[in-house]
Amino acid sequence: MKTQKTIKQVLTVVGATFLILAAGNALAAISGTSCVECHTMHNSQDNASMQFDSGAAPAASLLRAATCSGCHAIPGRANSPTEPIPQVDGQNYGTDTLAGGSFFFVNSADANAHNVIDFGAAEDTALGLTPPGWDNTLDGAVNTEASWTQQLTCSGTYGCHGTHDTVDTFGAISGAHHQPGDIDGTTVGNSYRFLDGIMGLESPDWELVPSTTNHNVYKGVARTQANNASDKSTISFLCAQCHGKFHTAADIDNTAGPNQMSSPWLRHPTDIDLRAVGGEYAAYTFNVEAPAALSTMPADIASADYSSEAIVTCISCHRAHGSPYADLLRWDYDGMSAGTTGDAAGTGCFRCHTTKDGI
Repeated sequence: MKTQKTIKQVLTVVGATFLILAAGNALAAISGTSCVECHTMHNSQDNASMQFDSGAAPAASLLRAATCSGCHAIPGRANSPTEPIPQVDGQNYGTDTLAGGSFFFVNSADANAHNVIDFGAAEDTALGLTPPGWDNTLDGAVNTEASWTQQLTCSGTYGCHGTHDTVDTFGAISGAHHQPGDIDGTTVGNSYRFLDGIMGLESPDWELVPSTTNHNVYKGVARTQANNASDKSTISFLCAQCHGKFHTAADIDNTAGPNQMSSPWLRHPTDIDLRAVGGEYAAYTFNVEAPAALSTMPADIASADYSSEAIVTCISCHRAHGSPYADLLRWDYDGMSAGTTGDAAGTGCFRCHTTKDGI
């Protein structure tokens, strides 16, 4: 009989396969890897557990991990150019951080990360279960409950990834890891980062070492209506499914009519094209610290052109998973000071608000 493989052996084999795939496909489907590297038929080999954490109970989908964190938060593993599986709980921010940030920071403060139960986070003590800005009446809301009854999960009805028609986190992404990865939004597996229906292009190393030629390309759309739900493939629409009040014209725009959409704002706007607004915003230069989006996906990352449009989205300012900064921000908001000529000049907020600092 085949003897049980150690975690190190398993990840070494998986790693070699993923690296080959990642070079040719940003959203690489698992292919060419022995099924046993991820699955176990009975969770038993030589009377020993086949779970990565040696757990006695079998896991859904015959997987060798009982939760998403079992593969994406392996103790002691950090993201590196040779790490095949994105690790989303790294504590070395800036050296092993991926585009979405890290769930590690939920241990620092509730405001620093989404309190996803799959990563051991407790319920947010200030917010409870219901996401801030939740509106169950908006087009695209993930469910129609007046309030939420379950803590955030990675996927499913109460999560971001996969479909929202089941609370089963594995069921919501079932089969996605084996789909070809042609990002057209038609299936979970063919959606950006398994975010059902969302479009985008993914950095081959998940933005571990981002640059002007190696970065994610996010889908956006310039705002034209009250809740801007006409295009359900944008990254901001994903966020609006839970934080809808932060996206509707009635809640962010101070002008009359849903199509006015101009300053003065009641909340910071999303889905605004900086090029169309003009003024100081026309000086925006694409930077991974404050990434803008495009309405049409280019053929590849190298072809991304922000000279004619640069659309502000939620993740232009926030990390989806978490960060060392309050409100999951990409930078220290407390360090943003108008007229500064210090280290913060030209960074953070000033990437778009180009005339507000001292440069």
